[in-house]
Amino acid sequence: MRLLVTGAAGMLGTSLVPALRAGEHDVMATDINHLDGGMKLLDVRSLQDMIAYSESYNPHMLIHLAAETNLETCETNPDFAYSENFIGTQNACIVCRKLGVPLVYISTAGVFDGTKAEPYTEFDTPNPINVYGASKWMGEKIVRETLPDHFIVRAGWMVGGGERDKKFVHKIVEQLDTGTRTIHAVGDKFGTPTYAKTFSVVLTRLIGTRLFGTYHLACKGRASRYDVAAEMLKVLGRDEVTLEQVDSSFFSETFFAPRPRSEEMRNYVLDLRSMNDMPSWQDAIAEYLSENFKHAFR
Repeated sequence: MRLLVTGAAGMLGTSLVPALRAGEHDVMATDINHLDGGMKLLDVRSLQDMIAYSESYNPHMLIHLAAETNLETCETNPDFAYSENFIGTQNACIVCRKLGVPLVYISTAGVFDGTKAEPYTEFDTPNPINVYGASKWMGEKIVRETLPDHFIVRAGWMVGGGERDKKFVHKIVEQLDTGTRTIHAVGDKFGTPTYAKTFSVVLTRLIGTRLFGTYHLACKGRASRYDVAAEMLKVLGRDEVTLEQVDSSFFSETFFAPRPRSEEMRNYVLDLRSMNDMPSWQDAIAEYLSENFKHAFR
């Protein structure tokens, strides 16, 4: 297929675009951040530009990754969050309806309120508690209202990106690189890490099935940030580092946006279809560290 990918320069895009090309798809990779020579500059908030790009490339499917994912940015500037996460998605829907092609929309476990004791499945009703989750939920709703042929795929705590990683795993590695001997990690919030590399392989397979609908796509298992940090230190052999468990209030000045107590997900629909090939989050962490942060091992 010819695939138009928005937000391709981000953490997920750096894994997904190669996976799609390995699946012998032709990919036009676009982003508002023009980081690579092969990346086309596209702002999804511009409907005119979205239509122009899509009509010139004439894709068989649009994969919409572009989003504002920083919770604090969204909470501080809701207009920007909804412009990126709703208007950009609505524009993608308009393009797909105009061309008569399906849309793949990447959503988040953050659409849930975190009160459920068990893992969230695709059959649970979202109830976001922050601007980021609400803007992504509105994106989901416009996809469902506009396009019958769509994939809505919810990811958990994303792990990946290598040198472009700005999330938790890389932040821990950065602390180790600077010689930090005591690391603090939150133990009162839970989720399901999502390995971008395997996510991309499974998603590439899924979009070829035309089994449209809503899917959860995360690694297997449950973890707090403390659990992830502990696993990292074990894998890296960093016995000299002390890990201290704290609650969310420890970082409240920096991370002030409300966060659900639990964002744990089960890939229930993929399980029912015997298509859930995601690894455990522990195996994913080990593979990601070994492939991207060899310098951190002892």
